[in-house]
Order: sequence, then C-alpha cells, then structure tokens
Amino acid sequence: DGFRLVIKNGPDAGETVPHLHIHLLAGRRLNWPPG
Repeated sequence: DGFRLVIKNGPDAGETVPHLHIHLLAGRRLNWPPG
C-alpha cells in the first residue's frame, strides 16, 4: 500500500564519484532496520 524512497549521497554514503543515488522500494512489507 505504499513505498519507501531512500536517497544517499556524499562521502558518508561511500561515494567515490559524486552522484545522486535513489532507491524506490515497494511491492512487499518492509521492515526496518533491515536484516
């Protein structure tokens, strides 16, 4: 019934080349924290 949008960028996200990194997560029940 919903979605989760995750945006990660910058050195703390592990980038070596600057860019915008987006995950759109949907389609099943999501648990947080993952694992």
